[in-house]
Amino acid sequence: MPKFALRHPYSILMVCLMILVVGTANITTMPVDLFPNIDIPVVVVATFYAGMPPQQIEADITDTFERFFTLGANIDHIESRSLTGVSLIKVYFRPGTDPNSALGNIANLALADLRRLPSGTLPPVVLGMTASSQPICLVTLEGEG
Repeated sequence: MPKFALRHPYSILMVCLMILVVGTANITTMPVDLFPNIDIPVVVVATFYAGMPPQQIEADITDTFERFFTLGANIDHIESRSLTGVSLIKVYFRPGTDPNSALGNIANLALADLRRLPSGTLPPVVLGMTASSQPICLVTLEGEG
């Protein structure tokens, strides 16, 4: 390759200029969107039972909801977290799924599963969100006074 470049310097120069022109043309015509629309609907289900330890929250509430949510349509995967007194479940749907339909589906399943939860459990809070509605970064400030 170096021998070819030394014998044909004008050919190498023309290839470099062609790459430069094509790259510049592509960069100037490329659409730029700072916050692109990502249509992956996510439904978050939060259930509260004051004072219950995380192990019991997971066994009595989180596992019950997770098994019931598998009946939903177009579900990609489910993530959950059990804390003291709180069960948080995120249900991710396949791209292109209607967010309102996904929210309604999970809300109906959550309400249908209420009778299987321990008595004293507050009704679940069902919130819908999309990946593009998440914050890019969180800033925490600390000061005196």
